[in-house]
Amino acid sequence: MVVWLFAGGGESEIEGLMPFFRKNFPLCHFERRTPARIKKGPKPGKKRYGPGLTGKGFADQIKKILATALLSETCDLILVLDDLDCKDADKQREIFSAAIDRVNRASDIRWFVALAT
Repeated sequence: MVVWLFAGGGESEIEGLMPFFRKNFPLCHFERRTPARIKKGPKPGKKRYGPGLTGKGFADQIKKILATALLSETCDLILVLDDLDCKDADKQREIFSAAIDRVNRASDIRWFVALAT
């Protein structure tokens, strides 16, 4: 089973999630889709992005990445993890659900949104 992981950019999300999932779900192949980790140091001519988004910005990023990736790849499960940053859990779940639902090619893919408080 191929699982695409969309998660925030905090150190625990970046450093801890993939080893945790690989250890506890060895039959799954996890592919991290967000954030794209930025290497330290300035890069001439390159725009700097933050390490990770949250809320609506994160949902927009998921929609864009999914739409592009699903043109040439596929997965069995989309897993979205977000720390709520003191936001309403139901509203955030709706925002992420809507973002995934708006990607035509994602309609047959199972997805799960997990929110930490």
